[in-house]
Amino acid sequence: MKLCYFAKATSIGPSSRYRIYQYLPYLQSQGVETHVYPLFGPGYFRLLRWRVKWVQAIGKSLYTSLRFVKRAIDVFSIGPADLIVVEGPLFPYCAPLIERALARRYRLILELDDAIYLTRSHGQKIPILLRLSAGAIVGNAALAQYASSYTSRVYIVPTVVDTERFRPQKDKVSSRAMDDGRELRIAWIGLAFNFPCLEMLVPVFLKLQQEYRIIIRVISALPPVLPGVKMEFRRWSFESEVQDLQSCDIGVMPLTDTEWARGKCGLKLLQYMAVGMPAVASPVGVNRDIIREGENGLLAVTEDDWYRQLALLCHDSALRKRIGASARRTVEARYSLKKWGPQLVERYRAIVAEGKQASSGCPISQSVIP
Repeated sequence: MKLCYFAKATSIGPSSRYRIYQYLPYLQSQGVETHVYPLFGPGYFRLLRWRVKWVQAIGKSLYTSLRFVKRAIDVFSIGPADLIVVEGPLFPYCAPLIERALARRYRLILELDDAIYLTRSHGQKIPILLRLSAGAIVGNAALAQYASSYTSRVYIVPTVVDTERFRPQKDKVSSRAMDDGRELRIAWIGLAFNFPCLEMLVPVFLKLQQEYRIIIRVISALPPVLPGVKMEFRRWSFESEVQDLQSCDIGVMPLTDTEWARGKCGLKLLQYMAVGMPAVASPVGVNRDIIREGENGLLAVTEDDWYRQLALLCHDSALRKRIGASARRTVEARYSLKKWGPQLVERYRAIVAEGKQASSGCPISQSVIP
């Protein structure tokens, strides 16, 4: 089977890295020939760090134009393929003309791991792409519910992590801050686009830092502005992200309860849990499914909730250890690459088989959302 991906980005993009690139070694080990054609590369993410907005806008326009030309060349040079997987729109913000041409020649699957249909111009385009496609692979039930309005074949494949790479640190010391004077580190990892969610916790962090020796470690492309908060910034890199998380004590994933947030797939929460770190998260979207309150994590809604839950973990090293160990087991059992690699291959093969049945005139049974 030959499989072609049209990814949003190279592996530097978190969505593409976790939805596509991390699966490639397993797919290839199963005899699946894979080719990936990314739209954006590292240059695009460097542009996002430019501080002068009008200069950034010009740079993004020029860069995007060049990348669109490269993508058009890729589309018309792929040759024979059993399945084409498109991560979001093939050409963002453009009319779906090339997608229509591609769907006439190939069996097309749309890959969604966030609520991109809520963004400007995509509200009209994504339904068209879903109708053109042979089906959709989505990251959670909220996305599945949306996609099922436009296609009968929707497959849920959650965002997962490689538990061989994201592992607890051996012999990690996570004692009470007040006992040995060591600072506890509360971690947040993510794109700068999501800083507003982190900023919601500034009052909580300030109150905690009056009572405990804690430092907030932010792992991202840019440092956030958290007035008055003692913060430690680590620039994200693939090589250092695991170690940067392993040396922290508590993870946080604050979200506002919006339709956009309900489309998220809980990646940062799973990263914390995979390294055996207890986490506090907003009970929004898949976070409700991932966390079993008090067992493998803690949930918080109000500012008081966040303070109480984080203070509880700061104060009790045994609780951190117990919840962290349970969190790791949850990821191994339900959200690991090892578990979902075989299931993704089965889904691809089933979609290809359905296409062959359709071309031979045999009836095709309707798929259901798992």
